[in-house]
Order: sequence, then C-alpha cells, then structure tokens
Amino acid sequence: MAVRPSLAYFPSDNALLESSGLPWGVAVTPFSSTDERGSSPVTGDEGDLIPRCTSCFAYFSTLCSLHRWSWTCPICSEDNDLSADAAARYARDGSHDPPELRSAFVDLLLPGEEGEAAAATTPVYVAAIDLSSSEEFLELVKSALLAALEALSPGSLFGILTFSSKIGLYDVQGPITIVKNVFIPPDSDGTLHVDLKDVMPFCSFLAPVGTFKDRIAEALETIKPIASWERATTASQVQDHALHHTRGFGVAIDALVNYLSVENGTTFELARIFAFLSGPPNYGAGQLDARSNGDHNTGKVVDSNNTLLPEETSFYKNLVHVWTFSRLQMNTLILLP
Repeated sequence: MAVRPSLAYFPSDNALLESSGLPWGVAVTPFSSTDERGSSPVTGDEGDLIPRCTSCFAYFSTLCSLHRWSWTCPICSEDNDLSADAAARYARDGSHDPPELRSAFVDLLLPGEEGEAAAATTPVYVAAIDLSSSEEFLELVKSALLAALEALSPGSLFGILTFSSKIGLYDVQGPITIVKNVFIPPDSDGTLHVDLKDVMPFCSFLAPVGTFKDRIAEALETIKPIASWERATTASQVQDHALHHTRGFGVAIDALVNYLSVENGTTFELARIFAFLSGPPNYGAGQLDARSNGDHNTGKVVDSNNTLLPEETSFYKNLVHVWTFSRLQMNTLILLP
C-alpha cells in the first residue's frame, strides 16, 4: 500500500490546519505493489506471531512505541502487554529483526492448520455504494473502482452491493446484468426479512475479475442516484420522495458481513469491503440523528465545526467484533464538503 500526503508536514492539530488555509489530505493506494518510496514489501511466514491491540485490534508495526514487556498502539494509544515469546522476538539486534520491525510495508503469510504456510486464498473484494447521493459522488466512486479493477489480479472475486432504503445485489455473469433488491424495514433492528444468501448465491454475486472485468465495469456505469429514477410525481408519493436520501448503511453492512461469513472455509477469509458513504446513516439500525447539523448530502455546504458528530449508537462498535471474528477488512470512504 502506498500513502502520499498532500503536504510534507502534517498539521499538529485542527486549529493549525484551519489557520494555515492550505489543502491537506492523504492519497491511499491500497493495491499498490510498492510503497510511496517505490520499495517492495518485506515478506515472511510468521504472520500469526504479530501482536494485535486489545482495544482497536490494530497490528503491531514500526509506528508503535516498543518497550521491554509492552507496546503502545499508535491508533488508540492503548498500552498492550507482550508475551514472553513476543518480547524475545522484538529483543533482537537490528540485523535480525522480524519483518514488522524492518519496514512499515510487509506481506506476511498465516500458517495453515498443519503449521505450514497457508496457500494463498482467493482475494475477495466487495464495493458497497451509497445510492442516496449526487451524480458527482457516484462518478468519483466509479472512477475509483474502475481504477482498482485494473490493479486486481485475474483470480480475484469482485461483488457490487448498493444501499439506500433497500439493498441491491448485482449479478454480472449472465447474458445481462441482474440486480436483486431487498427492502430495509424502517424499524429494523439490524436484520432483514430475507437473508442475502437466499436472494443471491455467492457464485452469482462474486464474479472472477479475469473473466468478467468488462461486465463489472459496465455494471458500475449503470449505477445512478436513487433520486434520478424514483422521483415523486404525485402527493401520494411524498413518502417515496423522502426515501431518496435514506442511507440504510448499518443494516446493509451488517447483512453483508453475515453474508460473507456464511462460508466457514478459507475462500472468504480476509475479504475486503469498500464502503462509499455520502453522508451520515439515517435509516434503519445504526442511524444517526444529524438534524442539528442539517443535511449532509454532498451537494450542500456544511459548517466544518459541526461535521464531527458525537457517538450516538454502539451499533457500529458491536459490528467491529463481528468483523474481527470473521476476519473481514473494511475500508470506508466518506465524502462530505
């Protein structure tokens, strides 16, 4: 993965960033074969020995503060104890340090059940796209995903899921692209009336990139904002019009994690979910009350002092435990003005 900041120095706090008047951001290339310096990853076969933070589950890395019998997580500042084996592993001199101490860019294998290095599992990538957004937002999402498709290996599996007041699953492997929708009940506690596995089997939802890359690209181009094709035309459709900007993000992601976790084999281990969210979730389980901050749609300006909302629900914190148990990885792109 390559990480490139827009400035050579990071602002120490938000006040300094605001007063400088300079644009600040970070470009992340998750599928890059080299890091931002052009270096290849340091490899090894002891991925199971790397300690993880007990609070946020982040892996130990060169960014952590290492002590004799403990280490400090740079993500959440949690102090974690080191086992005797881990302490001995990190007590080596510089010439014999393990990979995670030699570089911030490592590629390690996990052992199999018999203790040998596990064979590479099939990479799985799922794009979860917010339809309650603007045309500009979706064009940006499509451009990012089309570029990502070019970087994926031919053997990778790719799935497209959309969400608003309903969840859409895309099947690109037939003669024409098929989208099957599941409506999210407004009072849902996080569950659907129908499981996604009953709506579409894995073999239809996850398409091999090498065979169906063009079909996946075509399917992405057909995605439109929900307001562009579900406009209210009569007074009786006021409720439908109100659903144009509903984001059932919590229910959709919970259902997707459960969907990918049905298989107990290695096929869906470490599946990566890329969620593209254009505003705060406001429908179904996991919704946030953002009324005090106005409409956060990407087409409107929001006061920068009010964009960070306080924690209102433990729904997503609880999902973290499910993701960790299922060995799923999730990246979320939130675009707000």
